[in-house]
Amino acid sequence: MDTEEFIRKYTGEGRDFTGRRFGGERYEEIFRGIYREADFDNTSFDGCSFEESDLSFAKFQGVRLYETMFKNCLMEGADFSYAYFGQAGFYSVDLRGAIFRNANFIEGDFDDTVLSYADLTGAKNLIDASYKNVIFYETIMPNGQIYTGRT
Repeated sequence: MDTEEFIRKYTGEGRDFTGRRFGGERYEEIFRGIYREADFDNTSFDGCSFEESDLSFAKFQGVRLYETMFKNCLMEGADFSYAYFGQAGFYSVDLRGAIFRNANFIEGDFDDTVLSYADLTGAKNLIDASYKNVIFYETIMPNGQIYTGRT
């Protein structure tokens, strides 16, 4: 069973996929469960949804996220370096310590999200993103400055 068949069979059943590699594929799925330290590097997500999942320290380097949302997720330390976000959003997500180095955001949303200690160094198009009730604490902004505040 390849990775895609595996995901189709088990997504949404609350399974534990800690440390598993999913990278390099293309998904149009709803993900629920435990994906701690999972590797999604260089993956394309189109219309996907990550809901009520633990994605702590997951790797999303170089991913493409189109119309994809993360809702009610724990994503501490997740790495989105060089990711491309096209109409993607984070809703009620803990992104404490997440890494968004050189990520590109096209119409992104951050609602009820924690970005404390996150690293946004070199991130592009964050001006166009929507921020509602976002917590910044010691957050490294795209220009390298550290910011603490709330939107």
